[in-house]
Amino acid sequence: MKFKYIYSLIIIGLVVKGFLISCVDNDDYSTPPIPPSGFFKETFNKVTKVKGGIIISSPWPKVSAVTNFDGEAEGAVYSDPFRLADIRKLNGASEIAKKEFFIWFPANKESSLIISNIPLGNRKNIALRYNFNANIYNSDDISNTNKLRIRFNEKELTLPDIELNAFNNRNKYKGVMIRIPDEILKEISTLELISEAASNDRGFRVDDIELVENFPNFE
Repeated sequence: MKFKYIYSLIIIGLVVKGFLISCVDNDDYSTPPIPPSGFFKETFNKVTKVKGGIIISSPWPKVSAVTNFDGEAEGAVYSDPFRLADIRKLNGASEIAKKEFFIWFPANKESSLIISNIPLGNRKNIALRYNFNANIYNSDDISNTNKLRIRFNEKELTLPDIELNAFNNRNKYKGVMIRIPDEILKEISTLELISEAASNDRGFRVDDIELVENFPNFE
């Protein structure tokens, strides 16, 4: 009888101890982490021509000639002071074609996409992410994710240095993610994607531009 009692205590102790170990995996386990939440996303998939009609082929409309951007529902304003970036899509079965519309920055020219009046409120810990393609087709074509400039509220952001080649960027997008420092955030913010003639020798595609709050730390 005594043996059974001691054996039961050992089993209970192991169960309790195991339960505690499985539950406590950080110093502040009383407050669960807040999951990341996307609060602004531009897919370009609802856009139409300002003068009416769907976008199906060349001549592709410039940013100023397009309406029904996703962000317009939240008051965001879209522009390109260079008047050279346009909205396009590809035919076929590639990943890029399946994603439908994207913003196109032509090679060897200055162009941009400025999204102003973005409502951030008091959000913090924000990451910007988007899909990027450098129009790579040949086996020896090379580009880099850092050839596109990004500014947020007039502050330059540091882009990751990722080589793009036929293996990781031909007919498909490369996801890019950038942490936006809290000190440059504003309740109403502006995002600028800038393509410079000297850096863009291929033509750039960008799609699925998204701002995400409470994104986990990353390098």
